[in-house]
Amino acid sequence: MKKIIVLGALVSLPLLLTGCPSLQSYLASKPPAFAKGYTDGCKSGEKFWENNLANYKIIDPALKEDPDYKEGWEEGYNRCYSDKEVEIWMRRR
Repeated sequence: MKKIIVLGALVSLPLLLTGCPSLQSYLASKPPAFAKGYTDGCKSGEKFWENNLANYKIIDPALKEDPDYKEGWEEGYNRCYSDKEVEIWMRRR
């Protein structure tokens, strides 16, 4: 079992190091509403942890019905929420 885990890590490490585009280039390839939603969602995901788990959401009312904005917001929220959660967990170790 240990060999499988080590082999998996060795195979996936080069892929992770070479295949990751920057966030800026990723957002530049998306519609502007998606990028705005991603940024707003990311801020909300981080604020969720910073404000004692108070659910904090930034949604531009003019864009909240736009499917690109919604998709970007959800992706940004989930990414930054998870990153912040891991950061906090690592500090507690």
